[in-house]
Amino acid sequence: MTILKRVAWTLVRMWIGWQWLQAGMGKVGQPVWTGEQAGVAVAGFLKGALAKAAGDHPEVKSWYAGFVEKIALPNAKVFSYLVAYGEVLVGIALILGALTTVAALMGALMNLNFLLAGVSSSSPVMLVATLLILTVAAAYTRHYSVDRMVIEFVKEKVAYKAAGAQAQKA
Repeated sequence: MTILKRVAWTLVRMWIGWQWLQAGMGKVGQPVWTGEQAGVAVAGFLKGALAKAAGDHPEVKSWYAGFVEKIALPNAKVFSYLVAYGEVLVGIALILGALTTVAALMGALMNLNFLLAGVSSSSPVMLVATLLILTVAAAYTRHYSVDRMVIEFVKEKVAYKAAGAQAQKA
């Protein structure tokens, strides 16, 4: 693995994280997201998705509209907090490289839901970049991360305990 690939993919991981962090920080503390009117923004977004489920060529598939109508809209307040704080947590985790796989999966899940709801904006680019991070570039992005430090720490502890067990047997 070349250092250039490690740095480049780490920067991609951090860029995705920055996008999530910015999006989440724009929501956290806003009354319609996490304040006294929590759920209002999500409900508006979800109603927009339902409107895109109608017509001859709907942007939103009927099965997803059913999810929106029966699960997401009735729980708009819960989803409001999940989206706002989820975006912040995914962003921080990806920037630091902490629980990278879990964070990337959660980010991909959010991007997928945005796309299924009929919104594109940066979601397709972020989804593709996240999938590349999870597959092709996983080894490169972990090199400069909290995950790597944790893995090295655990390896040292396991090796130390194994060496101690070997010494006791002798």
